[in-house]
Amino acid sequence: MHWPFKQHKTSRNIKILPYHENLKSFGACFGVSAGYERPMWFALDGEKAEYEYSYNYQSWYPSAEYETNNTIKNVGLFDLTPFSKFEIKSDRAHQELQKICTANIKNEPGKCVYTHMLNSDGGIETDLTVVCVDKNHFRIISSAATRERDKFHINKHLSKNIELKDVTDDLCVFGLFGPKSRDLLKTLSEDNFENDQFRFGFAKFIKMDGIKIWTQRLSYVGELGYELYVDLKDAKKIYELLIEKGKDFNLSNCGMHAMDIMRMESGFLHWGHDISPEENQYQAGLAFTISNKKDVDFIGKKALEKIKLNKVKTRFSMFTLKESEPGKPLLLHDEPIYIDDKIIGRSTSGNYSFNFKKNLVFGYINNDFSNEELKNKNLFIEIEKKKYPIELISKPLKQTNFKNN
Repeated sequence: MHWPFKQHKTSRNIKILPYHENLKSFGACFGVSAGYERPMWFALDGEKAEYEYSYNYQSWYPSAEYETNNTIKNVGLFDLTPFSKFEIKSDRAHQELQKICTANIKNEPGKCVYTHMLNSDGGIETDLTVVCVDKNHFRIISSAATRERDKFHINKHLSKNIELKDVTDDLCVFGLFGPKSRDLLKTLSEDNFENDQFRFGFAKFIKMDGIKIWTQRLSYVGELGYELYVDLKDAKKIYELLIEKGKDFNLSNCGMHAMDIMRMESGFLHWGHDISPEENQYQAGLAFTISNKKDVDFIGKKALEKIKLNKVKTRFSMFTLKESEPGKPLLLHDEPIYIDDKIIGRSTSGNYSFNFKKNLVFGYINNDFSNEELKNKNLFIEIEKKKYPIELISKPLKQTNFKNN
């Protein structure tokens, strides 16, 4: 059994970002993500940028508290470079994607569609966003950890002579999230970032200091924000521009621990923990990614039609501890969830929200009781053989209107 969040000491610094030394100078503690050295958290003044492993309170909690708090008040800069990125260019690209994705993919330049790819049983094989860069030119963005797996799955179902190009290492990606992200970009680019001109779920090229940058208005942290896709050769310059101009907006560098906390505050699921080939979209509460409009027999459609006819046996649920304190206990995953003394499910993700002062748990439970009925039950989660009272929450802790701001 390894330490929680343990990072390897060997085979390090194999894939470093063009602005790695900049990140290091700001106190980045790096972890490995798909081979990349990626900031996990940034040491506060006078602190060491090193993990001190523990099964309870984590040494990086003060950093995560600052990073998450500053992101909801000002603006946070997250490195998203390790995201898997693939491209398809073909006059058949759209119909190919319609065949393997559950959502209705739009062949409309700038449109971003969150969707899934399934197996024939309706299990979730890939959690992804499909972006139309240009007519018949699509970019697929998925988890960093599943690059080879997703590539294999997509290629398996693409028709012959359709090329899937892996562009993961060609682009660096900056996530600029927070209420001041739009104002910061307006000082760096003459493009229009207002809500009516740059809506959520859309993308376009902008220019920053003469450099053309593909920019998507999306957010995995539940705040107003943008993802900037920058050519490798320009990435260091753009990073330094963001940092310099960001001083006027109290910008903070942020790591992956802050991102994981904030995606849980927003109720966003993570492939590999909260969803996998073992779960379907109805169980996971993700049925909105299934299109009933498109007349396409996409992979897994027949299985979904059967699943929909019956009540699902387990369902995704969110909980908070009734008594919350960071690291007491340390919530991770695969911990049993109880009604009284009966196990009714297991956790899939856990973290502490400093913005809401809550220990937060995601998991799957037996679908025997409604949410209303569960409010009157004694619910627990067991950590290290001790049971802690929890309560079910019917909506995410964070309720910002980031899509329409």
